[in-house]
Amino acid sequence: MITLVWRSDVHMADMPPQSRTDDWASTILGKLNQVGNIARDVGADAVLDGGDFFHVKSPGRNSHEMVRRVTEVHAAYPCPVYANVGNHDVKYGSMEYLSESPLAVLFESGVFRRCYDQHEAVFTRDEVKVRVVGIPYHGTSYDMNRFTSIVKGDEDHLVVIAHCLAAPKGGTLFDAEDVIGYNQLANLGPTVYCFGHWHKNQGVTEIARGKHVVNVGSLSRGSISQDDLARTPSCVVMRFSKDVATFETVALKVAKPEDVFNLDARERRNTRAVTMEAVVDRLKSQLTMRESGSVLDTVRSVTSISENIRERTIHYLERAGAR
Repeated sequence: MITLVWRSDVHMADMPPQSRTDDWASTILGKLNQVGNIARDVGADAVLDGGDFFHVKSPGRNSHEMVRRVTEVHAAYPCPVYANVGNHDVKYGSMEYLSESPLAVLFESGVFRRCYDQHEAVFTRDEVKVRVVGIPYHGTSYDMNRFTSIVKGDEDHLVVIAHCLAAPKGGTLFDAEDVIGYNQLANLGPTVYCFGHWHKNQGVTEIARGKHVVNVGSLSRGSISQDDLARTPSCVVMRFSKDVATFETVALKVAKPEDVFNLDARERRNTRAVTMEAVVDRLKSQLTMRESGSVLDTVRSVTSISENIRERTIHYLERAGAR
């Protein structure tokens, strides 16, 4: 049997997200240490990282001290780490700048091994062979040829790790980025797809007989969205025998939301959103009822909103060319 542990979207950084009140770097390192212990407990052959290991794209804003601490944690791992490249790992989200990134330092130093494009990983034991192919982030419009061109060879299991959005129904996210539908993958050669990039936990899904999608979301919780507050980050232990692959989702130990999130800020944000919605409704009502006069004059006449908001609205309308 061959055992691989999947994790993705670590988002390691020196500074915490605005929503967090804890020591972000130490918290993330603690989770990485947990994954290493899980790998040791299950006798893993490797850990697969789905990309976005780092959060800040600008190389100069990632400290040497942080990279040193990352190296120290992974030195204690019982097996190698094979990593894909996410949009946060490289400047401008472009592979062109990989050599400048802290991720490249981990590759060149041997802390991580490359697993993207032509850099593949092959594991064999007891007549079982598993091949892992990585598809890095490559923009918001996905090249499906990257998926359809991956052909199964003599391996028993072909695993694809991709830093792309994927969901059961597919489509687009906010009309801004492709979302791969599971039905697009069901008839292709690989037996397992592991997706990073989308932080939401969508679980492990059998998309065809003997074919699975692993899509359990981010190892970190960086926002005060309800999903992050309620979600427990997980890694997945994937076990491969000659004919069967099994999947065990292992939840990590994490702090309670009230201990690490700035929930007061969340409440203020929600209040602002409600207030702005009310302002927009008032403006829409006034504009709908106007019989004559310009849009700007109508906005100027609205007295049910503060002067500051009224002036800012006028400023934006003028920039947009309203009269």
